[in-house]
Order: sequence, then C-alpha cells, then structure tokens
Amino acid sequence: MKRWLAPEHINRLAADPAHCTRTEMTVVIDSSRPFVPEVYTQLWHTPVYASLHREHRLRYNQLSGLRINEYIMMLESDLVEHFHEPLRRHPKVAADPGLVQALETMIAEERRHFDGFAALNRACRPDIYPPGHERHFSQLPFWTKTMFRIAGAFAQKLGFALWYQMAMEESALSLAREMGSHPMTETLGPLDPGFVSVHHEHMKDEARHLHVDGLLIDACLSSASPGRRALNARLFAAMLSGVTRPTRSGSGVKVIRQLVRDMPELKAREPEMIKAVLALKDHRAFQNSLFNRRIMPVTFGVFDETPEFAELGRRMIGYDRR
Repeated sequence: MKRWLAPEHINRLAADPAHCTRTEMTVVIDSSRPFVPEVYTQLWHTPVYASLHREHRLRYNQLSGLRINEYIMMLESDLVEHFHEPLRRHPKVAADPGLVQALETMIAEERRHFDGFAALNRACRPDIYPPGHERHFSQLPFWTKTMFRIAGAFAQKLGFALWYQMAMEESALSLAREMGSHPMTETLGPLDPGFVSVHHEHMKDEARHLHVDGLLIDACLSSASPGRRALNARLFAAMLSGVTRPTRSGSGVKVIRQLVRDMPELKAREPEMIKAVLALKDHRAFQNSLFNRRIMPVTFGVFDETPEFAELGRRMIGYDRR
C-alpha cells in the first residue's frame, strides 16, 4: 500500500503557500477554445460525435467542461456537509490531533475550491450561472445523496464514502495533469489556458488531500471488523451505479439539452444524441474511462489490498484486481 505522509508533514505543506491552491484568480476565458480533453466527454465515446460539425463539438466540449467542474464542486460540498464534519468525531480520528488538523484544513480548502470552480463556470457562461446559481447540470442522484447522509449519520461505523472520495479526487488530479501535459485535443485544437490554470492550481491541495484520504481510510475502514468492512464494501458498490449509469434525468443528458438550446439547429438530432449517451451504460470503453488504473493508481492500490473488493470488477468495469 502507498505510504501516506504523516499528518504533521501534511500540515507543514498546508502552511506553505507554494503547496496551496490559489482560488482568488483572475481568469480570462477564450470561448473559441475547448475546455477539456475530448475523451472526458460522453459523446466522444459514441458514433454521433464524429458526425457533428466542429462548432457543435466545441460547444458540447465546453458545456461538458462546466459539467465536470460541477461534479468536482458537488463532491467537495456534499461530502463536507454530510460526511467530513461528523467524521472528526470518529474515535481513531479524534485521538490524533495532527489528523484532526489535516481534516479541518481539508474541509476549509474544499469549500474554497467550490467557490473557485463556481467563479470559473460563471466566467465561462454568466448566462447559465447568474449570481446565487452554482449548479446547472449536476445534482447528486437520490441514491448517492442518501448514501452520503447515511454515512454522515453513522460516521463512526460507515466510512464507505472515503473510497468514493479518494477515487474522485485522484480522478480530478489525473484530469488536471493530462490537461497540463497534453493541452492539444484530438480534433478541436489547444485547450483554453485559463480553464487549464484553475485545474492546475486545484492539484496543489488535492495532492495533499489524497494522503489525508489514505490516513482516514486506514483509521476508519482498514482497521474495522470484517463484518463492518463487508457492509461498507457493499454500500460503496451500490453507490457506483449513480456514477456509471447515465440516466434521462442525469447531467449528461442535461448537457445535450443545453447544447440544443444554444444551437437550435441541432433540435432534430436531440433524441439521437440522448439515446447515444444513455447507451453508454453498456459501453465497455466508456465504463473503463471512468475508473481505471492509469488515472487512479493510488486508489486501485487501496482496492487491491481490500479483501472485500475481490468482486468489485463486476460493478466497476475498469477495475483490474491485482
């Protein structure tokens, strides 16, 4: 298993501005450029994508980038609200003052990240994100929101959301690294530097947060009884369906509906695009793109050493157990 930094080391890094995310940034957005690598958008994995004109693919990419930002915001706000706060009272967390400090710092930083990504989305599309409106595409599925509430209410026993948090944070780290190292997209030209800069800054805090996640998993999950670990593993696997299965009311379809509002000439193709997105629930390459060892090596290493995840590959298609 990856050796986590000691809480005291994490706290020293958190006190050094060079290792902290700058959230109060003036970002200039170039609306002629894509925001994210095309492989991170849903339609990229369907035959429909190649049949769209460039201006339609560009707008779809930009809207998908806003959706991705919302998902990062959603993770950081909803987990803080339902889970992080009560987690501080877990006996093995409360007994370690350094870990408590690292967790409290992470809570404060996640709230700043929410504000930073909200400001980025507003800079990109002020018409979609007027003041006081931070989410347009994403709301937690009812099942996932229920899981978070259960985890928060029983934080001393149910820590399964920590696995989810680690996976999502490492995924965000991998996205930021790829945006920085490969700024040229497949068909749309170079990524917008302003959009990339916010994700690059986000990496600084998230690199530390991954170690906090690991310490919390060790404290709250790895040392739990076999029966409790098994229950947490089942709840985690059940929660995955909200991430891996596009639905008609989900954020991916909302992106398509906004694309059609922006470009009414696509109205006749709206059903075709929605059908293509919904079909991704059975698309192996797309499922692999969500969770895989290349973008989540640390998380998958934790899964490998968790006996209760021996059959996780049935729910998480991209998980190749080692």
